[in-house]
Amino acid sequence: MPPRQAIFGGTFDPPHAGHVAAAVCAREQLGIDLLHIVVANDPWQKSAERVVTLPHNRLAMARLAFRDVAGTAVSDLEIRRGGPTYTIDTVAQLAQPGAETVLVIGPAAASGVTTWHRAAELAERVTLAVLQSRGEQPIQVDGWRTETVRMEPVDVSATSVRQLLAQSAGREAPPEAAQLVPPAVMSYIVEHRLYSP
Repeated sequence: MPPRQAIFGGTFDPPHAGHVAAAVCAREQLGIDLLHIVVANDPWQKSAERVVTLPHNRLAMARLAFRDVAGTAVSDLEIRRGGPTYTIDTVAQLAQPGAETVLVIGPAAASGVTTWHRAAELAERVTLAVLQSRGEQPIQVDGWRTETVRMEPVDVSATSVRQLLAQSAGREAPPEAAQLVPPAVMSYIVEHRLYSP
C-alpha cells in the first residue's frame, strides 16, 4: 500500500479536548504515517462572521495542545502563506509523490465541503476521513472517497470555551473551561488574556 499522510486543519480558536481526541483517533484508525495539524491563517468562512484570534496565538496554543500527541506535527504552512485559507492550496503544498492524502474533518465540515474553494479538484486529490461518534450512520459525500473515524463523543466546542472564558474576563480559568482544554493551553489563554471581553 502507498504511504498515507493526513491533514487535520482548523481554526483552533482555541484547540480543545475534542481536537486532541480526534487527532488520537485519526492516527490510530487511519494507518497514517504523519498527521499534519494545520492552523488556518484566515478561515474565510468564519472570519466573515466573527473576530478570529490572531494566527500566532492560535498557532502557539495548537503547539501546546498537540505537543504530546504521537505522530502529529503542528504546521504554520497556511500562516506563512498568508491571505485567506484554502485547503486545496495546503494539499498541493504537502503532497508527496506516491503518497495518499487523507483530509480529516468533522461532520459539519463534511456537509459543506462541496462549497469549498476548488472543491472538484480537492475531491480528486484527497480521501475524506469524517469524524463521527460511535453508532452514528457513516457519512458519504457524493463524488468523494470517504472513510469514517469513530470516536467517543466529546461535549465541547471552541464556541462554548470562548463563551466561558469571556464570562471570566480573562482573570482566571473557569473550572468548567479548564476541563475542556489542555492545561498548557489554558495557562497560555490566561497569561495572554485571550477571549476577554
